[in-house]
Amino acid sequence: MAQSSIKSDSENLFIGLIIFAGLAVAYLLYSNLVPVDPSDFSPPTPARLEIASEIETMSLDFSVFDHVLFKQLKVFGVIPVGSGQTGRENPFAPF
Repeated sequence: MAQSSIKSDSENLFIGLIIFAGLAVAYLLYSNLVPVDPSDFSPPTPARLEIASEIETMSLDFSVFDHVLFKQLKVFGVIPVGSGQTGRENPFAPF
């Protein structure tokens, strides 16, 4: 009986250490304890600059709004939508 209790305690300790180590690693990875060196970031590549210039010169074609089928669309319902009954201000407050 004492043997299984010792084994159970050591298993619990091992699992606890693994969880603690995982949390410590996650904290170090996702915190700002390790400063990021700005020189690690590479300058924009020519391909990225080309895409950026294409995006800047891009124009949108709004002629679809002039199409007959678009103009035949109908609005269903009441516009503007009126305000209805709302819930409680704090749904977690006791009654």
